[in-house]
Amino acid sequence: MVAHGGTVLEFAVPILLLCGRGGVVTTIGLVLMLVLHGFITGNVPMGVPLEWNVMMVYGGFFLFWKHAAVTLAEGTLPVAVVLGVMCVALPLVGNLFPAKVPFLLAMRYYAGNWAYSVWFFRHESHRKLDKLKKSSGWIYDQLELLYDRALCIGIGGKVMAFRLMHLHGRALAELVPKALPRFDAYEWIDGEIVAGMVLGWNFGDGHLHGEQLLRAVQEQCSFDEGELRCIMVESQPLGQSTLHYRILDAKTGELEAGHVAIASLRARQPWGATA
Repeated sequence: MVAHGGTVLEFAVPILLLCGRGGVVTTIGLVLMLVLHGFITGNVPMGVPLEWNVMMVYGGFFLFWKHAAVTLAEGTLPVAVVLGVMCVALPLVGNLFPAKVPFLLAMRYYAGNWAYSVWFFRHESHRKLDKLKKSSGWIYDQLELLYDRALCIGIGGKVMAFRLMHLHGRALAELVPKALPRFDAYEWIDGEIVAGMVLGWNFGDGHLHGEQLLRAVQEQCSFDEGELRCIMVESQPLGQSTLHYRILDAKTGELEAGHVAIASLRARQPWGATA
């Protein structure tokens, strides 16, 4: 009920605001908009740019309250072109060909359908990352300043648990055995954490820590074969029923590529990825 209610709310706000002309319909749309963005901001969600919620509320009142009488038909040609490209063309291309367009420009936001990567370091091979000028140390070295080792692993595991709760993350149950000769010989962390350490920034888009970053890291760190393996999974394209994946070794390159059926992921539980 909550999930479907959220979907209805997301669609209802822009429809009401576009249909209203400053009267009751507009007022209802603005109230729902405040409910939506107030709920998001009030929960202080992980990885969400909260300033975006502030700007949407400001934009809503500026466009649909202060200038309620202005219609789309009154816009100039340049404005129409910008709106057409940003609100129609880019989202359409990005959803049909997700590997070509970042998920934010494709208007998928945090809808559980993003590209991601998982990096697997064999034993202590992650120490080779110290050859880089990083923004921070290894994630568990940071956490161990405050917690014992077991709790550090649990905290780091929350990131992977978050990933596995989504359908695309459940593909790891099938892909991890293909990528690693021995699972217990590797320490795995999400590509988001790697991007944070290496680049000093991440924003939920797997394209940021894809093949290009892996090649750049390998050029300076020189991992031996098997020391660093990566699984990279692309978003589900609009109208298709599979996810494209790549398995790579930092030294030898791509080991395997293929597709995982969404139907099989729906039938799988998150914890199956570690079985």
